[in-house]
Amino acid sequence: MDYDVKNIIIRLIIHIFWTIFKELETQMRLANKTAIITGAGSGIGQACAKAFCKEGANVVLMGRRKENLEETAKELGSQALVVQGDMTQSQDLDRLVTETRSKFHRIDILVNNAGLFKGAPLHEISDEQYDEMMNINMKAVFQLTRRILPIMMEQKYGNIVNISSILGLIAVPQVAAYNVSKGALNQFSRSVAVEYGNHGIRSNSICPGLIATDMTVDLMKDEALMQEWSKGYPIGRFGKVEDVANACLFLASDESSFITGATLPVDGGYTAQ
Repeated sequence: MDYDVKNIIIRLIIHIFWTIFKELETQMRLANKTAIITGAGSGIGQACAKAFCKEGANVVLMGRRKENLEETAKELGSQALVVQGDMTQSQDLDRLVTETRSKFHRIDILVNNAGLFKGAPLHEISDEQYDEMMNINMKAVFQLTRRILPIMMEQKYGNIVNISSILGLIAVPQVAAYNVSKGALNQFSRSVAVEYGNHGIRSNSICPGLIATDMTVDLMKDEALMQEWSKGYPIGRFGKVEDVANACLFLASDESSFITGATLPVDGGYTAQ
């Protein structure tokens, strides 16, 4: 086989593989999209980052624990950018937006996942404890979303997914401040949907039930309590982070293009009773 024939065959093989690659890329649900995910170093946020990357997205990992963020980014590769920061600090939110646009030039998806869960009887909650809960679970979401909305308006496209809780839909004792913060988050999500829909921006919230994460690991060690609580889940088990990540992926993708202002329980049927 002469050199020219070999060269033609090599070029043909390269062309075939390149064509296959581009076809696979276009089939990815989040191809060429950029997503900011807060609280991305562990739990639900980390699971969302992995699911998004698998579907072709660039992901910006925001959180306070740099080591966790960097470990996640190492697993995800060049599609990931780490921005360490505190959601309650305005300068950190400004830096998050600036660094995201500097590297990826746009912001298509925002996943407001970072949150705080603490419990105490209502009459024992101090002003400082209440403010801490609301600052992280609600005010920080408001402040970050406010910064990103003008960018999405300019793009005429944007998708916001707020990770709330079934305790934003129902109330249970000992966590009044948390209940309030997540109820407010659901209403905020709906408000964004109705106000910015005409700019091509969607906003939805996901309300997980009990999910096995770092935040719930100590709670779930109580076998007697878990056995009692499991009776409230018709599906017969508690949730996994992947259950929430898959729901988030659906809402972040164009498959849900006619869904906005929704509040989606991912709770094994807990709130259906």
